[in-house]
Amino acid sequence: MRLIDRYIFREVFSHALLGLAVFTFVFFVPQLVRLMELVVRHSASAGTMLLLFLCTLPGVLTFTVPMAVLVGVLIGLGRMSADSEVIALHTVGIGLRRLLIPVGVLALGTAATTLAMTSWLGPAAVAKFRDIEDQLRTTQASFQVQPRVFDERFPRFVLYVQDVEAAGTRWKGIFLAESGGPINSAQDKQDRARLTLAESAIVIADRAEGKLQFHLRNGATHEYNRSEPDRYSVSTFGESDLPITVTDATYQRPSKLANAERSARELLAETGDGQWDARVELHRRLAFPAACLVFALLGVPVGARPRRGGRAMGFVLTLLLIIGYYLLFVTGAGMARRGAIPPGMGIWAANFLAGLIGLVLLPRMEQVRAESILTRWAETFADWRRSAGSRPVHAGPASSAMPVRKPGSVVSIAPRVAAPPGRRTSAGIFRAAGFPLLVDLYILRNFFAYFTATLLGFILLLEAFTFFELLEDIARHNIPALVVANYFVFLTPHLIYLLLPLAALVATLITLATMAKNNEITAFKASGVSLYRLALPLLVAGLLLAFAMIALDDTTLPYTNQRQDALRNQIKGRPAQTFFQPRRQWIFGEGGKIYNYDLFDPDRNFFGGLNVLELDPASFQLRRRVYAARARWSEPAKTWILEEGWVRDFQGPNVTRYFPFVAFNLEELREPPGYFKREVRQYYQLNWGELHRYIGELQQAGFDVTRLSVQWHRKIAFPLLTPIIILLAVPFAFLVGTRGALGGIVLAVSIAIAYWATSALFEAMGGVGQLPPVLAAWAPDTIFAFLGVYFFLKMPT
Repeated sequence: MRLIDRYIFREVFSHALLGLAVFTFVFFVPQLVRLMELVVRHSASAGTMLLLFLCTLPGVLTFTVPMAVLVGVLIGLGRMSADSEVIALHTVGIGLRRLLIPVGVLALGTAATTLAMTSWLGPAAVAKFRDIEDQLRTTQASFQVQPRVFDERFPRFVLYVQDVEAAGTRWKGIFLAESGGPINSAQDKQDRARLTLAESAIVIADRAEGKLQFHLRNGATHEYNRSEPDRYSVSTFGESDLPITVTDATYQRPSKLANAERSARELLAETGDGQWDARVELHRRLAFPAACLVFALLGVPVGARPRRGGRAMGFVLTLLLIIGYYLLFVTGAGMARRGAIPPGMGIWAANFLAGLIGLVLLPRMEQVRAESILTRWAETFADWRRSAGSRPVHAGPASSAMPVRKPGSVVSIAPRVAAPPGRRTSAGIFRAAGFPLLVDLYILRNFFAYFTATLLGFILLLEAFTFFELLEDIARHNIPALVVANYFVFLTPHLIYLLLPLAALVATLITLATMAKNNEITAFKASGVSLYRLALPLLVAGLLLAFAMIALDDTTLPYTNQRQDALRNQIKGRPAQTFFQPRRQWIFGEGGKIYNYDLFDPDRNFFGGLNVLELDPASFQLRRRVYAARARWSEPAKTWILEEGWVRDFQGPNVTRYFPFVAFNLEELREPPGYFKREVRQYYQLNWGELHRYIGELQQAGFDVTRLSVQWHRKIAFPLLTPIIILLAVPFAFLVGTRGALGGIVLAVSIAIAYWATSALFEAMGGVGQLPPVLAAWAPDTIFAFLGVYFFLKMPT
């Protein structure tokens, strides 16, 4: 390879490596909290966690490696074009098509790597990941149990835990309802039931047997058959061991391997009902490696075009092209999965169109001055981004003017009255007569342009990645397209909330680093404008974004999170939560009562197969049990009228009273019908005020609210990260100013990795009680705020 080829290869490869790091990190952000919980709980060895992490890499890299190729080509060649190196090559007689040689070497290498991942390493990694997940599932089952929620993940059992200690292995107030037992018929299975209650329990995972061992203390077991109401059995115990199988309950692995785990030969040999899905998977494994070649073919003529903006514009071009490509790919894949079009057409349509555009643009590469259709919009965007700099920007009194900067011109400094020596006090930080000035609007315009492009790009890429994760579930469970579309609609607000600080960080670093590289910062400083003053609009923007995040979390996220959870369960084929099921519902009422029913008609306010269990809050033992074949609400009496049932009162293991009835009403059953129509939600489905009231109620009842308290503090701490991370980014942006947008992106990734890893670690430690909730939630913000203030005040203004 000639020297010039090696130079071009290094330029493209370095930017491709950066793009690979950025996109891979974005995809791994949602997994950091879970990985840190594994570390804190010591439920898996370091080697096992590393292996889990490595097993997820092939599936992510399958998406990000083709993206990295496009990033490297567009940004690398864009930088060479902006610095006139491409024109210099053309001038000395080197044809621009020669750029295809080093770029083609990179594309072939990445295509071969991606093909190895999709055809061999990827399926093996998926199979290994599921094996490790099955091994850890038993261990993690006790940690996944949420207090005060009826859990149906265990076979033939419904579990309710009043309180869970932070370590996850000690429970208080155990309610375990078991349906079935020795059964002779389907009707007997429905009628026979066993109920176990215990004051406390120690949970021990038996990984070899795939079970959880419950060591129960101070409890009782109730057995009865609905078809024999006169017979009832109660047995008490001081200590008792109860094994419960969890492997098949939490996840029932199909007997047939999933398409993602099967080899190419097995996919080709598929001739049954899954033949169509197998062909889609096979085409997908070939299309992603081919995308590396297609992106290189498209990126060379687009990246080599002379344009303003250099790396920054190359980054914007990359995001938009990737978004367009994957939107088309996702659409085609979805149509192919539904059988609307052949698998080959659906999967290869995006590659075909991108390659066709590249072939059309390729002959025009030698026309250095010509504009392409694809780059014309980029030039328009560059002009709009710099439009604030095309007229004078005043930073002080009317007699003083700021630099006049036009695109492609040298910055000139207008005369300005200098401040007296030695008078550069804190008051001089904000010398301007007001806010906002034109200089503020200029900075904010650049900031929000980069912010919007980055946020939109990250969201669409994450949604595309999520779609491919769910494709097999969508096809297996015949999920309608409208359900999938609604899921992504409700998922988008959560992604905005999660990625907004990262997008603000990237936008701040690129904005200021680009201004520093273009000597605009020098011009402002020479005109007497402090760097503190230049940072003011960015800090104000960070505060506004933080308030927007708080408002989003307070108004929109509780509902959208609830909806996207329900839709994801539907896509995954999981049973709905007990409080959403139309049958076999379990709801905790007032005064220690538990309601269980086969049917509830909210229109007629009617119960079928109603069980009411009244518990002693101190010992968590049964005091009264009521059964009614039917129950209807009496509005005048404000109570439930029970029909064809019985009542039993208990004193320890003894039944102190039993009487059957044809029609009866209990005054203590005063929960109105609306009580049974409400939905139970998790902390992320509650806003700040609702979660605060919920924590207060649980704390007053003596429950452990450590984990909920951490999340309550994070509802304010996480949004405030945005201005804090901008404060930290400002001084670092000036340090990498000579590297422009590229240096800003590299630094953004480094800072983001440091913060999210720190935040996930503190959150996990707070969740298991190793740190106070306030410290666990606010420590990351405090640490990075301190670093931000320190470096901010150390800036040479």
